Amino acid sequence: MQLSSEESACIEPPTCDTVPMSSISGNAANMGQPMKRPLLLALVGLFLSLFVSLRKSSSDAPPQDSEFVYARIRYHMTPNAFMMNELPWHHDYPYGDEAFPTVLAEVTKIKTSPTSYQIVDIDSPELFKYPFAYLCEPGYLELNAKDVVNLREYLDRGGFLLVDDFRTADFSRQAGGGPEDDIANFRKQMKKVYPDRDFVHLDLSDPIFNTFYKIDSLDMKAPYVFPGQHPVEFLGLRDSHGHLQMVLNDNNDISEFWEWLDRGEMSMHDAATAFHFGINYVMYAMTH
Repeated sequence: MQLSSEESACIEPPTCDTVPMSSISGNAANMGQPMKRPLLLALVGLFLSLFVSLRKSSSDAPPQDSEFVYARIRYHMTPNAFMMNELPWHHDYPYGDEAFPTVLAEVTKIKTSPTSYQIVDIDSPELFKYPFAYLCEPGYLELNAKDVVNLREYLDRGGFLLVDDFRTADFSRQAGGGPEDDIANFRKQMKKVYPDRDFVHLDLSDPIFNTFYKIDSLDMKAPYVFPGQHPVEFLGLRDSHGHLQMVLNDNNDISEFWEWLDRGEMSMHDAATAFHFGINYVMYAMTH
């Protein structure tokens, strides 16, 4: 489940002639500096082209020459999941899924397209085709026996899981106006997979925050906050060698930033930060 030598060769740090996503690929430490007029004009052109590309149909299969395709996991859900307006595993689809591989290609030169993702069932052997997988709203995840076996094998064989879009809050419209505690349910479900492991807090010393971009702060603002919502934190699950098998964006939803990018509903700084984290996750997963 590793990149081939050909794929690895195309992973290069962003440089001044990386186009057109140079504004997003800049180090987070520089995001607060004044924007020069040529850069501003380049940004306008970039987002016009990105807006068009993200409107393409998501029903097409990834191109055969795509060097990176990830899985969006479709899972069995708790009974209360059907009270929501949208199925939890489906949140931010398809715009978040189209935006992320598009930007990944621009800043890393890995060959992808807006359709470089697939919806894959959590209990399917198809999951093993994808070394990187995305799972959202784990508060509504309900693992059965077959799910447990398949997910454990996927992670043990080197698969990497990004868990996003969940929170702990005193009041949530998603919970029918009551409290929401998604991490508690996800912890319970993952104990079925690894009874002897638990989530750990990550900090800036972890390699995942230094693989492509050097992330200099984990003080990130969530795209929306429910009453009594806990602060954003980054968690992980490690294998027996200490390598991360998954990263959890707790009390956060970085795919929401990806989805909102082409709508003009998100600040450049926050959108860039969300892409920095996502790209680092991919680079870590494909090189460790």
